[in-house]
Amino acid sequence: MLLKEKPTFRVHFKEIAVSGYEHVYFVTHKNLKAFIAIHNTTLGPALGGIRIYPYPSEEAALEDVLRLSKGMTYKAAIAEVGFGGGKSVIIANPKKDKTDELLFSFAEAVNLLKGRYIAAEDSGCTIEDIGRIRQKTPYVVGLAHKQGSGDPSRFTAWGTFRAIQSVFKKLYGCNCVEGKTIAVQGIGSVGTYLIDYLFWAGAHLVVSDLDREKVEEAVRRYKAKAVDPDKIFSVPCDVFSPCAMGGVINDRTVEQFRCKAIAGSANNQLLTEEHARQLQAKKILYAPDFVANAGGLLNVASELGQNGYDPSIPREKTHQIYDSLLGIYKIAEENGTSPVQAAHKLAEYRLQYGIGKRTAPPVFLNV
Repeated sequence: MLLKEKPTFRVHFKEIAVSGYEHVYFVTHKNLKAFIAIHNTTLGPALGGIRIYPYPSEEAALEDVLRLSKGMTYKAAIAEVGFGGGKSVIIANPKKDKTDELLFSFAEAVNLLKGRYIAAEDSGCTIEDIGRIRQKTPYVVGLAHKQGSGDPSRFTAWGTFRAIQSVFKKLYGCNCVEGKTIAVQGIGSVGTYLIDYLFWAGAHLVVSDLDREKVEEAVRRYKAKAVDPDKIFSVPCDVFSPCAMGGVINDRTVEQFRCKAIAGSANNQLLTEEHARQLQAKKILYAPDFVANAGGLLNVASELGQNGYDPSIPREKTHQIYDSLLGIYKIAEENGTSPVQAAHKLAEYRLQYGIGKRTAPPVFLNV
């Protein structure tokens, strides 16, 4: 372990041996319970968000951080950003439990890893929280600073929009969204941007969210059709777009889907890879989530470049998610596999041969 200096908050690290992962830490201090998983740093330091969520158990939190960090490895490899895969989860209610002490304690843990893990915002963790964490460690990205990249949600949403266009191109030979029906599950920071993009492109929107106020606002602003959260899976539509939590493609929902394709921003949409094969058998085209939602990663990663943040660079790279997905669909079709299998093989090839490996250290903002 890289813990050589005395931490201000005396955070306690316990390393957990997990096959296939470089490091997995359980971090505690007073009310802090968190996991930091570093899956693979072949192509560069691990980069991934901080998820703050009231997990029902430590086992559930550990399972989530392992899935998320591995997904970040594949996402970074496909995106060729020169970073590896990592993630962290804090077991806490983001609406009730976020205190300066909690965030500062977690920041000390990140700092002690000396840049092997670089943190960013995620579900339950805002850019304001990242700003507070930055007071104790430089190893964060997505800062609301004049030199920072800020909230990555609009980039994640734009990449998801381009993923939706890619499935239309594959299915219909045209990437036009106008007149198509898209069911969006989740109107959070990314979902809000996405439905706005879809509205201006002429889509018919169906929406669901646990927050009734967000649903009512979407109905009012976009003439969207609202459905209950448990009904969104069975809505007849061209595309189902999951933009909330993971694991929504499972044994129960696969039987309910009445869509032609799935393309969304949520991480780990498939409960298991077997569900990708089940979608393939049902002739439902699936845009692998770790490719479709890479816009946010592309945005925050560009903050660490040698010349500083330039939004035009991640904009162009996010725009190219469309072409990346079309290439993956082609590989899958030629090899008789699912798009997820094709994307995994592509990512593993890049990891094996060091394609996209970082050649210069990341440059952290001096703020």
